[in-house]
Amino acid sequence: MSGEERLSASVTVPGRIESVRPAASLLVAMARQLNVPAAENALFEVALVEALGNALRHNARDDDGPLRCDFDLIGRTLTIRVLDQGARAPVNLSIPTGAAPWSDATADAWETIPETGYGLYVMRAIFPAIRSVTHDGHHGIELQLVF
Repeated sequence: MSGEERLSASVTVPGRIESVRPAASLLVAMARQLNVPAAENALFEVALVEALGNALRHNARDDDGPLRCDFDLIGRTLTIRVLDQGARAPVNLSIPTGAAPWSDATADAWETIPETGYGLYVMRAIFPAIRSVTHDGHHGIELQLVF
C-alpha cells in the first residue's frame, strides 16, 4: 500500500478460548498479505493471542459474549483493536513502559518471571503503542505500530 490508502476489516470472535488462536492466525495472515514486516516475527501472533486471551479473561462482558477485532491499515500504520461487544465501563490498563522487569533473568532464575502481567510486555515488544480504548461504544485494547 502506498500513501494514505486505507484498508479496514472487522471480525466477530466467539467469546471462547478455543477461538483465540484461529482469530489471531487470521489477523496474522491479513497483516502478512498486506506486507506488514512485523507479521513475520513469531511474537506478532503471540501478542495477538495475548490481547484476545486477556479480553476473554479480564473484560467485564457477558459470559461467552463475542469480541470484535478491528484491523485498520492506513498508509504504514497498523491498528488492531480487540473490543468487548457488551457496552460496559472500560477496564483500566496499567501499560508497562521500558523493558520487562525480568529481562535480565537467566534460565536458572525462571522463578523471577511473574505468573501474570507478562502479556502486556509481549504486546509492547511488537506494538509500541498500546492503550485502553472506547470505540463505537465498545471497550477494549488498541495495538498500533508504524512500519
